[in-house]
Amino acid sequence: MVSNRTGLFCALLAFLCMMSFWGCDNQKEARDQAALEGVSLQYWTDRLVKRDYEPAYNREADNASMTLEEYRKLVSRNENFQFSGLKIDRVNIENDGGIVYVYLKAFAPPLPKAIDRTFKDKWIYQSNRWKHKFSKTQP
Repeated sequence: MVSNRTGLFCALLAFLCMMSFWGCDNQKEARDQAALEGVSLQYWTDRLVKRDYEPAYNREADNASMTLEEYRKLVSRNENFQFSGLKIDRVNIENDGGIVYVYLKAFAPPLPKAIDRTFKDKWIYQSNRWKHKFSKTQP
């Protein structure tokens, strides 16, 4: 006969095995400057450098307002540009919002040299994750 202790141990072991197999996608992101800096850098790297739009789309706070294909059409308008030198200059957090100052170099074939640009990027903290506030005026 199996004791209560052995049964509890087996149930816990089975649960841990399932979690490691399927993973746990509800991990909480820190609500601090370092976390937002990392998330923002990854977002802009995916969107501008790698042109991998799905991870960027999944980071949008209100992606339910448009499909992935609509989002792709909006953000791919810069595909004739080459972006480099991407870095985060500064991060400010206040309550559930964050402002990230993103620096990049943009080059397009008709231009004689790359253009340096810093822009302000808005983020919100919702459901334990940093989410990007989409703006059509961003690169």
